[in-house]
Amino acid sequence: MLFMLATASHALPEASAAQKGMLDQLAIPRDYTVIFQDASGNAIPFDRFQAAIATRPFDIDKDTVHHRAVLKVQGEAAMAAAATGNAAARRLPLTGHPFPAFQAKTLDGKPVSLASLRGKPFVANFFFALCAPCIAETPVLSAFHRQHPEIPVVAFTFDDAATASEFVRTRRFNWPVVADQATLATDAGVKVYPVLMHVDAMGVVVSAVASDAVKGPGGTLAVADLERWVGAAR
Repeated sequence: MLFMLATASHALPEASAAQKGMLDQLAIPRDYTVIFQDASGNAIPFDRFQAAIATRPFDIDKDTVHHRAVLKVQGEAAMAAAATGNAAARRLPLTGHPFPAFQAKTLDGKPVSLASLRGKPFVANFFFALCAPCIAETPVLSAFHRQHPEIPVVAFTFDDAATASEFVRTRRFNWPVVADQATLATDAGVKVYPVLMHVDAMGVVVSAVASDAVKGPGGTLAVADLERWVGAAR
């Protein structure tokens, strides 16, 4: 999802508690100017943006040089491309390249690293707690993991451990989750959410896509879509 930093009228010093909380969740520094945009690129207030992303994905664009960020509601064209299964239009640049090295612990304290996952293909998910599309796909991801325990999976979020733990509890998300991974998300080139990556046994990303590109013609992610995507990526 892309987002742009707001105009001065929506800047963080004047932001509501809800807006500050969301931007903190997105790891946007407090000194950034933040712009919220509708699907046409028009600046809108935070409350309208918040209402829109309850049903639509959004894009985020950070400008670290000028300390600005833009959050933009995703337009019909991008959503239509995903709905027709146009995965190529949603492919991330990391496809065909090594997955970034990392070493961390899951929420339940188990160590996990790229080295520990090497030797068998795995599926990675990038999400965050306030992402409506992430929330919507969580039951399907959990069902996939229950039906295919032989496929290693791991989910990464830039949320802190407390926020991620609450998400896992309330959404009954059964994947191993690694919190505080903003740096890894950046290294992996993640600018939209949610994202799925299929990594081969050698640690190379076979497929990295916005997860809406995995959906079938019906427009709703299903376990069968994930099975087809994983199978095609092998």
